Amino acid sequence: MKKFKNNIKIFALLMLFLQACETDVLDATAPDRYSNAAVWSDVILANTYLLKAYDDLGMGYAPVMIESVSDNVRHEFTWGSQNYVQGNITADNFQPWVREWDSQEIIAWRENFQTIQTINVFLANIDGVPEAYEGSERETVQQQVDVLKGEAHFLRAFTYAQLARTFGGVPILREPNERSDDFMSITRSTFEETIQFISDDYDAAAGLLLSGDEMEMGRATKGAALALKSRILLFAASDLTADGSAANELLGYSSPDRNALWTAARDAAKAVIDLGTYNLADFGAPDQEAVAQNYYDFFRQKTLSNSEIIWGKMYLKGAGDANQMNLWNGANGNNNWAGHNPTQGLVDNYQMEDGSNFYDHFEINSEGNYVNVSGQYESENIYHNREPRFYGSILYDGALWQPRFPNLVGRDPVGIYDRRTRITMENGEVTSQVFGIDTRQGPVENWNGSFTGYIMKKLLDEDIKGKDENNDNVWIEVRYAEILLNYGEALLELGNAEEEAAVYINMIRNRAGMPDFTGDITDALRYERRQELAFEGHRWYDIRRWKILEEELTDAMGIDIVEIKENGNVTTSWERILAEDREVGPRMYWVPIPTVEINKAPQLEQNPGY
Repeated sequence: MKKFKNNIKIFALLMLFLQACETDVLDATAPDRYSNAAVWSDVILANTYLLKAYDDLGMGYAPVMIESVSDNVRHEFTWGSQNYVQGNITADNFQPWVREWDSQEIIAWRENFQTIQTINVFLANIDGVPEAYEGSERETVQQQVDVLKGEAHFLRAFTYAQLARTFGGVPILREPNERSDDFMSITRSTFEETIQFISDDYDAAAGLLLSGDEMEMGRATKGAALALKSRILLFAASDLTADGSAANELLGYSSPDRNALWTAARDAAKAVIDLGTYNLADFGAPDQEAVAQNYYDFFRQKTLSNSEIIWGKMYLKGAGDANQMNLWNGANGNNNWAGHNPTQGLVDNYQMEDGSNFYDHFEINSEGNYVNVSGQYESENIYHNREPRFYGSILYDGALWQPRFPNLVGRDPVGIYDRRTRITMENGEVTSQVFGIDTRQGPVENWNGSFTGYIMKKLLDEDIKGKDENNDNVWIEVRYAEILLNYGEALLELGNAEEEAAVYINMIRNRAGMPDFTGDITDALRYERRQELAFEGHRWYDIRRWKILEEELTDAMGIDIVEIKENGNVTTSWERILAEDREVGPRMYWVPIPTVEINKAPQLEQNPGY
């Protein structure tokens, strides 16, 4: 397949067209149908137009990510995510579901319908492009157009899937809107109709798209269409929308056939597996130290060429969308913002290196301190002897990290994430108190210190100084590990397939240097989804579709570590502390349609509780 060349002058021309063709559509200001025939008589122009839809997806890294409204993370900023987790979200105050500089990855209503309008304009015009060519060139252009159509169906399906998982059933717009349209006749489709539309679009895309080695990296492929179809069908088959208790047809199936729904989810995942194109990356198991390093390095890749990656987004340090993950989430002791703080709940959920649970070896006493009660592990340090993905994902007190400022040393060793307070006492009196560099009382930008005591290691790059340079590691939207977990879950839900489901769960565990799971298989599946996919944008959707949001999205806890040296003896305490109070109710399983959009289209039914 000939690679499309992107001409900057052409792109600038199209931007002028876009600025001239904006109009209110339903609840968005969106580009209308292009009147300039030149755009739809040149395949390069048509391709460049489609790139706008890619740019507008809102996929990738952002200062506020969807993980910030889950139990995995407490976000640093006092606005945005806290509006949701503290139960304050309303149709008039719907942060963080608004596309601003701080929440580019959060799914916003208005901007997504703008993207849908862009795609629908493209689909309405693209079939005429080959007619501008003659002879053998027309056949070549037709092949290019077929692939472009596949990409458009893929992008529309992806956009609708994000809307459906956030708001439920939404208006289905198959054609571009015109100024003369009767927008008051547009209503929300049922959840079932919306899922069917998304599934059909993914099928259309898969039938037209090429394999990954035939496409430019970052563009849609056949495998990506099948993989994301698997994701949306798994969501649709789950309890939130398919257990028969949905509040209305906008939020779930009225008469769900669970067997058919789980069968469709199973088959969608199996279609990806059967391609034979993707594999789990080798992290060096059973060497757990190697696994920890390789798991971390996996997310520092600069391209999407790894055979586990199905689809994602690449970045350049100095061009395009900014990837500033080290700045947004790195240590305040390195002048970064420590934005997404892993919670103590997530940290405690990581198992020990032998596969046993953390709370089999530690308990919390009446003073809130962690106490070792293990007959197997002797260390009082709660971070010792944990499973490899913990060390590849979390920066905790004492973890090796980036070099520090020479003038602040006096703390040994220098290149660690330093979250403890060091107190020296003599004869019962405090003679010195030194706060760790990365604490909220430390000497470097303490206001940016993590509230929980932890910052992300996964998705950051230890070679990047966040305050001075952008990241260029890729965003991985969907990877093969997710598909194996999707397949295992669907098998499990269909019943009589626990043995086969266990194979796929253990494939993920064994690759991570962990033994086969023991105990309840559903707990094992949910453990793997939480730990393997942490920070990748799955957790909020998972705790909602499993209907455990109220159970899991409780107060966010953190850690306070104090080391006391007295008369030559050193003792250390790890105290669990409150990092953020949270208030969660049933209405928060779905997000409200903003009032400003309802005012534009009053016939749109609002979600319950708003």
